Amino acid sequence: MIKPTDILKAKERIAPYIRETPIECAHTLQQEFGINVHFKLENLQVSGSFKPRGGFNKILKNPTEEFVAPTAGGHGVGFSYAANQLGAKVHILMPKSADSDRIKDIEANGATIQFFDTVPEARAKAKALEAANNYVFVSAFNDTEMVEGGGTIAVELLEQLPNMDCLVCGVGGGGYIAGMGILLKAVNPKIKIYGVQQENAPFLAEWFKHKTYPKELIMQPSIAEGIGAEVEEDSITWPYIEELVDDFFVVSEEEIRDSLLWLLKAHKHYVEPSAVVGLAAIRKYPEHFKKFKSVCTILTGRNMSFDKFQSILDK
Repeated sequence: MIKPTDILKAKERIAPYIRETPIECAHTLQQEFGINVHFKLENLQVSGSFKPRGGFNKILKNPTEEFVAPTAGGHGVGFSYAANQLGAKVHILMPKSADSDRIKDIEANGATIQFFDTVPEARAKAKALEAANNYVFVSAFNDTEMVEGGGTIAVELLEQLPNMDCLVCGVGGGGYIAGMGILLKAVNPKIKIYGVQQENAPFLAEWFKHKTYPKELIMQPSIAEGIGAEVEEDSITWPYIEELVDDFFVVSEEEIRDSLLWLLKAHKHYVEPSAVVGLAAIRKYPEHFKKFKSVCTILTGRNMSFDKFQSILDK
């Protein structure tokens, strides 16, 4: 069981290697809807997303190991960046369809890469390599150190937004929302925490809604590919989500695309679609969020090639 003190220790452990990212007032949401919202700018984090928080924590707690990590792309960029900075060896397994810039970043970080048709195939091969070569398998979310690392965002938010009473997070496997929830609910049990997923891949939203594992759910491709995770039934994140998350919202592909363009025009932030699903929920349900004094959503990353970004907006 991860404790709030584990999150605080992780923050101290990784502090020399990460940025304490700023927050920014979303004045345009205040003008449009009367909602007091701040963005936590993890798109300005080292390597371009929040992922190295968990990566550094994992490697620093296992400094002599060799790692293998399956990924859709973002986890691979963040983890290989941390490994490169710390001199660790990591093998990244990812789909052939992964974003070209993510592949280039992983290669630049010195990791070895193997390609597969799908993420589940990459995960299965990673598990086989773990068993055969005694590698340390690193899930983007189903991993204690990765959850602790994601939770370090909350340490900063408690200082930056002490009056925050609502957190809105895009959710894939649930790692960083679980880590943040562990700390935030311990400090302020009244804070509301909402997860957001896309209509095409609402795995945890369905699990949360029905309280049963959604093994029959058919996942569809989404522009928010960074949060399109099929979560293992024994994932360590689920008990935390069930206990700490107050509810889930679901947004459409068009609502994600519209929020991506809105953010670029209104705040000049270039981010990937996964980073704006929380924003999309706030814009979709303004009456719900107007009742809070201080709302925060995380702009989780920017690791997408410009060509792919442009093709999404042109649809």
